[in-house]
Amino acid sequence: MKRVANIAFVLVYIVVLAGSIVRMTGSGMGCPDWPKCFGLLIPPTSEDQIKWSVGVEYSEGTMVIERDTLWVSKEDHLSFGEEFESTNWEPYAKHSYAKFNAVHTWIEYFNRLIGALSGIPIIILFILAIRSRRRIPIILASATVASVLFVSWLGKLVVEGNLIPFSITIHMVSALAILVLLVGLIQHLEGTKTLIRKATRNWIFISLLIAFMQLVFGTQIREAVDIALESNVSRANLIDSLPGWWVLHRSAVWAIIAIHLMWAIPMLKNENFRNYAQITIAILLGQTLTGLLFTQMGFPAFAQPIHIILGFALILIDFRTLIASKV
Repeated sequence: MKRVANIAFVLVYIVVLAGSIVRMTGSGMGCPDWPKCFGLLIPPTSEDQIKWSVGVEYSEGTMVIERDTLWVSKEDHLSFGEEFESTNWEPYAKHSYAKFNAVHTWIEYFNRLIGALSGIPIIILFILAIRSRRRIPIILASATVASVLFVSWLGKLVVEGNLIPFSITIHMVSALAILVLLVGLIQHLEGTKTLIRKATRNWIFISLLIAFMQLVFGTQIREAVDIALESNVSRANLIDSLPGWWVLHRSAVWAIIAIHLMWAIPMLKNENFRNYAQITIAILLGQTLTGLLFTQMGFPAFAQPIHIILGFALILIDFRTLIASKV
């Protein structure tokens, strides 16, 4: 069961990375519908494939872009006539997005494929937990499945709501919840805890709390960045376009570093936690460097997924260290 949990964790983490790349590239609406893409199981590779044509057999639910509108086939039919007629079609009513970009479409499609793939070990994990008849694994595995279903449902709402900002934040936190549950299950299956000082454990808990708050705050800033980019603000001018409260997120990094070092440095001497401490310090360094790229180099796109992935990693290493310790 532990091996399956580890596989599930890695795949879900890849999904988070893929989701960050989707946001970085602006590919969130690359597939305007859900769970299919332009009404197809395999998305189109060129715009010609979703342009209405004469003599083509269209299945019910298939989509075409015509007259700057996204249309859905009402039923199976064979197109005829020289011009598009809306008799067999109806406008897609859930949003007005009607563009095709092959790169965006396939980035979003691969994101969905990875998400579906990650569900396989999670289902297997749930079955193994039920068969084990152990209460805690059953609870954690069940909560993981429920969280995955919630994230999938929310993803559908995000697509149908044309990427509503608040939904994106909830989506991110929900993905984090899946990873936290998997970390908790992995730790439970290992079943070993190390005795540490109460003060040190308190610092770990505080680190976890502020790292989570910083992630949520950072997600809100990223949404503000997305809005600015959609308004044609150049990356070089992004900082000037952000709301004033973003400075709190930038300045808080020094407090986060200091609080984490309060437990990470002493833990370097603890054989059982040395790796956790080293990873924590490396993450803090990486987050600081990507933060500097944002302020000094105009929010380079490649740094955005790195920054968010490191934010997730910091929370997860804090959580793992906390539940692997006792006083």
